[in-house]
This record gives sequence, C-alpha cells and structure tokens, in this order.
Amino acid sequence: MTDEPHRQTDASTLEPPDDVRDGERGLRTDGGTASPGNDDLLEAYRQQKEEPAEDGETAEARKRKELRRSKNGESIIVDFVANFVAGGDATFEPVKGRVLMSERRLILATSRTKTVVPITSIFDIAVGQVPPEVEEFFDYTVMVGYIVGNRRRTTVIGGDRETIEKFSLLLFRATLNGSTTLVKHPAKVGGRVMDTPKRKTGLHLDYESVVFPGNDVLGEGDGPFEIDLASVIFFEVIERTIDDEKRLVLSVQHVENGQTVTSEMSMASRRKMNILGRYLRLIYHWIKSDVRDVEIEEGTLEVLVGLYSTGSDVDLASLLELEDAELEHHLGELFDDNLVTGAELPCELTPQGRFVVNEEIEGVNV
Repeated sequence: MTDEPHRQTDASTLEPPDDVRDGERGLRTDGGTASPGNDDLLEAYRQQKEEPAEDGETAEARKRKELRRSKNGESIIVDFVANFVAGGDATFEPVKGRVLMSERRLILATSRTKTVVPITSIFDIAVGQVPPEVEEFFDYTVMVGYIVGNRRRTTVIGGDRETIEKFSLLLFRATLNGSTTLVKHPAKVGGRVMDTPKRKTGLHLDYESVVFPGNDVLGEGDGPFEIDLASVIFFEVIERTIDDEKRLVLSVQHVENGQTVTSEMSMASRRKMNILGRYLRLIYHWIKSDVRDVEIEEGTLEVLVGLYSTGSDVDLASLLELEDAELEHHLGELFDDNLVTGAELPCELTPQGRFVVNEEIEGVNV
C-alpha cells in the first residue's frame, strides 16, 4: 500500500445499504453533500444479503473460498452495526448505523448521512481511549483520525470491547499491510552495535507479530523475519537523517533465541510510522495487562521456561525432574492463567506466556 494524494473517486456517490437508505443524504469525502447514487461496494453488500442461504458444508466452503467483491474488485472485510460520531460533527451525540470497510475505504452509513474515509487518509487510530465529549455514550471506542483536504477530522466508533478490538486490528492491517519498509535487523545484539546493512522489505501485521516478508532481490542472508510482539521489551520512535531526509525510525528491543536484539524500521510516510507505533503500544499494553496480576510460583515458572526452551519431543517431566502429577499440576496452573494453550502436553505458550518468559530472560541478561 502506498501513500497517494487524495483524489475524488466514486466514493462521492456511495449508496448505503437498504436498511439505512430512507431519507438518505450523502457526504462526500471533501465534506460536501452528494446526491444518492450507485456504489459497487455497497451493491455487493446488498447482493450478499439477498442471496439465498446455503445449507451445511456447501455454504461454509463457499465462505472460505471467496469473498464477496464489488465490480471494481473491492472486498467487504468489515460489516457490523455500531453507534458512532462521524466526521468531527459539531454535535457529539452518536448515531446508529452500519460500519463497512474494504481494503480502500471505511464507510459509516446511517439513514440520513454517509461518511467515506479513504484508508490512505487515516493518520491515527486510538483504541480504548474514550474522548471526554462522548464518554457518557460509549464504554469502549476506537477513534480514527483522517484528513479531508487540508483539514483533520475524527470519527469515534463505539461498541462492546470484543467487536471494537477485532475491528481495530483489521483497520490497522488495512492501513499498514504491504507498506515498503526500510529495516535494519539486527541493529544491535545485546549492547553490541551490528554493521547490518539496511534493506527494503514489505510489512505485514499479525496479532502476535510484525512480519517482514522480504522481497525478490534479497540474498540468502537477508531472508524474511518477524518480531514476536510478546517478546518486545522496549521500543521508541526516534528521528534520524536517512538519505539526506529527516525520518522517524522505530527502534524495537525484543528477545530472540534467548538474547536481546534491537531491530530498527522506517517508512517514508510519517503517517504510517505514527500508526505502526500506535499498533505496537496497543498490543504491548494488551499483553502486559493480561499478566499484570498473575503470580507464578517458582516451580510453575520453571515449567513455563522449560516449555519455551524445548521441543514437543522432549520428556519435560524427566528434564525438570518432576513426577507426572507435579507436571500436570503446574500445567493446570499455567492454563488457568492463560499462559499456555492447554492443561496437558502437547501445548504451546500463549503470547502472555511468552511475555512472561521473555521478561524473565531479560531479567537474567541484565
């Protein structure tokens, strides 16, 4: 995805779904009003609702194999009903409508208005921070900052926590996935500065990691790599001169193979760098919050570290000199604290479990 100057497209003639069309008055992306018209993305949504339901495995298979696409190739990747304050209106009273999103744009449609936000115009995504003006209406929100012409505007979407968090992750991905990124990995190993050349690569967000898939011209030593977000110890955004240009650089310290590694990444777009920093802070906060009140006994922690350090084919009870019943007890405690995926072997560490182990490793390294 590349940053493009804002252009007038068919977004100014988008038509809301049938269930929010009565008394329609559209909003152009430049803030003006638009007469009702046809829109491929929303037409695809209507066709999806009108198609007869299929039974059993046939319907499930179809859902897995294809997404409903509009004539211009857009896919509906988000569709839910929510309360929102759209477009920085003077009134902060929320309205109920439908939230739709494709890879190109976010659409908030009510029976009277329609707000269209091109994905490339989004400069900020703030999750869980309910603005004072609307805190009496919402328990949990995502605030989206975007630019219309030369004006900054905001939209606040509220709902239950699970829905808003899922939507937010999809919005982060739509905004950042595919971005060209300049990466130096590793920039440091422990306290030692590495002479690693910078290279251009792509970027892909997963819930548990940021993946840099590489490109076709990378050499054998410059393959893909990823940063496990549960392994992050510290990160900061600093400003550096790159190719005679002032750029923001995200410096991330994380644990890799039992040692502290620093990776640095930069994108030409300061807008995207701001959003990437938001994403890391958000996921780091989520994971850390989940383990804030977890207290682990020494024996249980040893089992967690053992799981982290060994493969599934290792006899963990023998390695740790534990009776099977003792191991079972420790696994049960780890599972109850959401640190492992199961209460018996084989199981894996959750992001929260990896976070705990990496903090332990970092404490030893210090």
